[in-house]
Amino acid sequence: MSFPTKQQLYAQFAQADDAVYFASADKQQVYFGFGVQAAINSGDTNVVKTWLQSQMQPVFGGLPFDKQITTASVMAGYFVAPAVVYEVNQANIWGQPIVNWPVIAPANQATIVEQADDTTWIERIEQAIATMQTDVTKQKVVLGRQRQLQLTTMVNEVQLLQDLNSQQPNSYHFVLKHAGELFVSATPERLVQVNAAAFSTAGVAGTIRRGKGEVEDQQLADKLFNDAKNRLEHAYVVNTIKERLADLVALNVPTNPTIMKNPQVQHLYTPINGQLTAAVNIIDLVTRLHPTPALGGKPLAWAMATIKELELAPRGLFAAPIGVVLPNGDGEFVVGIRAMLIKHQTAYLFAGAGILADSDAAQEFTETGLKMLPMMNLLKG
Repeated sequence: MSFPTKQQLYAQFAQADDAVYFASADKQQVYFGFGVQAAINSGDTNVVKTWLQSQMQPVFGGLPFDKQITTASVMAGYFVAPAVVYEVNQANIWGQPIVNWPVIAPANQATIVEQADDTTWIERIEQAIATMQTDVTKQKVVLGRQRQLQLTTMVNEVQLLQDLNSQQPNSYHFVLKHAGELFVSATPERLVQVNAAAFSTAGVAGTIRRGKGEVEDQQLADKLFNDAKNRLEHAYVVNTIKERLADLVALNVPTNPTIMKNPQVQHLYTPINGQLTAAVNIIDLVTRLHPTPALGGKPLAWAMATIKELELAPRGLFAAPIGVVLPNGDGEFVVGIRAMLIKHQTAYLFAGAGILADSDAAQEFTETGLKMLPMMNLLKG
């Protein structure tokens, strides 16, 4: 039996009621899963850890950003061991292989007919800035906004997967389909990877747009690298990662960040790796790291309370840990940014920005708009 083609896998994804697609940024790990062998709706890390121990298939899913969503849904925390999993590059198959593959052609995507944006976001950001300017103990908060889009028809999922690969080739891909919901992320940000005792994570914070040509692009990269506000924001993230993992991992941390270039934006990026010095589950590491100051803030308790107060809707899997856990305990979790949730003919887009005392609220609004472009472009086909 020959291994299925990408188009067959895309078509099966579109036909299935339950499906998942995960790809690493370098596309060395690419998984498709279909159907349900076992699943759990939970955002409780202890419950998820216990459940994972009994699974013999790769498991995919995510923990919610916080506990605000209490109804059972993908956004409240959901993990699935699919009935069959295809690991594309190694041609591995877990479960009973599919015999009859559907044929579903890509097609033009639905038209966006209505947009509902967060019109008071700048005012709420200014509240947070004012707090940090008057209280130096409050250093950073990451505040997100959501945009709601109405579509003329259901999304063509074959086209969406095809466009995700062509438009965002260097990002992680995570697409989870369950109970009429489709969560999509093209994130640049790894939270944690475990391979035996080898550990990897990254600090990603500090953003600027891409240039219109090579010269402007490099000028903007240099501006980002030398910008005091962005370097401070980035340092918060890297230092917090080091502090949270000091007793579990022997870390290698570069002195200075590099520039990560994505299609719409470029970021300050510090790769962090090392060796685990304690026997820990990958979920334990996720719990230690989430949320980093790149998604929450500093001090954390104040930042989380501010997020809950100033954001209009719970995040769910937005900015949350999403990924894959293999039967041997290895796995990788990424951060659910550059993301959207699609329910029937409605799409919800999410983007956030790191707010410091010297932030410009209007500039941060523009930045979040840039961060929504990957999902907007997917919907436009």
